[in-house]
Amino acid sequence: MLLLLLDALVSLWLRGFTPGRLRWPLAASALFLALNFSPPQACADDATNMKAALDTRLAYVKTGLADVDSVSQAGLTGLGFMLKARTSYEPMEPLGLDPEQDDLSLYPLLYWPIDPREKSLSPKALARIGDYMRNGGTILFDTRDLTVGAVRGDASPGQQTLRRLTAGLDLPPLEQVPADHVLTKTFYILRDFPGRWIGGQLWVEALPPPPKNGAAPARGGDGVSPVVIGGNDWAAAWAVDANGRFMFAPSPGGEVQREMAFRFGVNLVMYALTGNYKTDVVHAPALLQRLGSDRGPQ
Repeated sequence: MLLLLLDALVSLWLRGFTPGRLRWPLAASALFLALNFSPPQACADDATNMKAALDTRLAYVKTGLADVDSVSQAGLTGLGFMLKARTSYEPMEPLGLDPEQDDLSLYPLLYWPIDPREKSLSPKALARIGDYMRNGGTILFDTRDLTVGAVRGDASPGQQTLRRLTAGLDLPPLEQVPADHVLTKTFYILRDFPGRWIGGQLWVEALPPPPKNGAAPARGGDGVSPVVIGGNDWAAAWAVDANGRFMFAPSPGGEVQREMAFRFGVNLVMYALTGNYKTDVVHAPALLQRLGSDRGPQ
């Protein structure tokens, strides 16, 4: 574009236009350049969106708290390494997002760490998050109960903060993850979902009861829950530093517990990416062989 402008000015000069007579074309060119190249922030936003559009990436919601956001970044980086090693999905580096500014629709799964220091969401951010969930996105809300307080359940600071942050959202009815939920078998067969801590409950959207013939109900969004809520601090269990070393020790189960935390992370990502295909009856014989017809999930 710049070369085209220069070519036009040289052509005018060769045709006999003096510098004085070129004053207006030069001014118009300068105005054109100012209008088209002035907004650097838009270019930065476009670059972020381009990264997400070209590669399916893991992403987390930025809290504005450096200590929390750094663990989210390190956690999704560690989970990305595990996905590359064990699955055909090879995510690029994770991205931190601001719900009020960034396009959330480019990300199938968001990790959201909850901290009592987080500020309440603006109406604009709430609207964008609501649209994201209605259009098929999934958010893992991690209340990190034993990281931010000494108790679990409704009295924990993490869960109280979650209620404050999501008060303006139209969340679906929730239920604890059933033993036969797709999340328990998308890649690994799981019974529990540990992170840095164990023992917390995991909640998903409550499924409508199946019809009498036993077929899985038809649901929008490929059957994926728009919210997954728990408090075991998964990012801390996945987190690796710049040298690839784990940053936090899972308690009380150590490295065995970390392995199960990674398995949950892999299942969660596969669940968000592939939906409810594992409910298809074609998978039933293989799953029954793995589980045993008289046993629960292993």
